[in-house]
Amino acid sequence: MTMETFKARVTTTDRPNEYQAAVRDFTIRLAPDSPAATSSHEAVLQALGACEAIVMASFNKQQDFTYRDVYYTLEGTKPADVKRPGFDRIGVAVHLNTDEPKHKCQDFMTFTENTCPVMDNLTHTVPVKRTGIAVKA
Repeated sequence: MTMETFKARVTTTDRPNEYQAAVRDFTIRLAPDSPAATSSHEAVLQALGACEAIVMASFNKQQDFTYRDVYYTLEGTKPADVKRPGFDRIGVAVHLNTDEPKHKCQDFMTFTENTCPVMDNLTHTVPVKRTGIAVKA
């Protein structure tokens, strides 16, 4: 089986608690509780919405589904008094501008959810293994 590998790099910046995540030539700034950067929780929501939108754009013709435009609203909730750092629920609302009947929209969204790699990683256990720690003095 041929494996495809994706890579990202995250580095510190000159600002305390702010990081730069890079993939190929693209970067985003991440920081907790900063109005100037995305939090890690927000990045998860962005990744999910963008992934589903990309799946829709990539497969709508194959699935015989037409739409003029789409936008997502995503909301993650996490009780402040719970030790678990991740969300306890993510809500996803899809707003489609289409003439397709409701049942066809539901079928296409089911296809989209089942084809989206971010959704797959969020809903199925994916082993994460630390492959090394380098310490520089």
